[in-house]
Amino acid sequence: MRMLGRATAFVRRFLDAVLIALILVVLFGVILGKVVPLTGRQTIIVGGGSMEPAVPIGAAIVVAPVAAADLHVGDVGSLRAGKDRALFTHRIVEVLQRADGTWVRTKGDANASPDPTPVPAGDIVGRVQVTIPIAGYLIALLSIPTGVLFLIGLAATLLAAVWLLESLELDDVDRDRAASRGDDDRVAGLGEPISVRSAAPALATSGGYVPVRLTIAEQIARSRETRKRRDLWQAGTQERPDLAGD
Repeated sequence: MRMLGRATAFVRRFLDAVLIALILVVLFGVILGKVVPLTGRQTIIVGGGSMEPAVPIGAAIVVAPVAAADLHVGDVGSLRAGKDRALFTHRIVEVLQRADGTWVRTKGDANASPDPTPVPAGDIVGRVQVTIPIAGYLIALLSIPTGVLFLIGLAATLLAAVWLLESLELDDVDRDRAASRGDDDRVAGLGEPISVRSAAPALATSGGYVPVRLTIAEQIARSRETRKRRDLWQAGTQERPDLAGD
């Protein structure tokens, strides 16, 4: 029984830790997706592997706006290029000063060659400040209703399991306490019910009567006498006796 109780406590503590970790992870995802943009930065999910291993696929990156004069070779920036103005993140390998302004040439760390054409510095959304692997999957999950429902259901399941295991632990504690009280009663009463011995001193101190310990034979005789008087009273052969002194 004790081994089972310890196993239950261990599983309950483990589920507690998992539930707390889940809550912290969700809060972290909410901060990345909702709070960071309020600071003037952007949180972007990386959907390609052109910058691995520096920026792995599925990572979340935080980019901050940067002036063209502050761009340097080696910076990792997110920029929009092409006819569809797709957003991608590459490293700056060359900064070009032209008559119409600053241009940059970029390259993915995992690509064999630089990007085909340079882009104006104005197309750069921002410079990468923080890279958080895997966090992009979490933000994507929180951005769809089914993902939110999944996380809520998972948290509710963990909470129900923790509550059930905690109830089992409390039941085990109550049984142990009841068994302990039973042992104490048997020791204190030397094999007799504790109520027989504890009630008399309490009444004696309150002025009710002087504690008397009856033998088994005396208890049986008194019970028979009480039943006899009750039968006579019910039969109407005598008036009801005053039992206040019994």
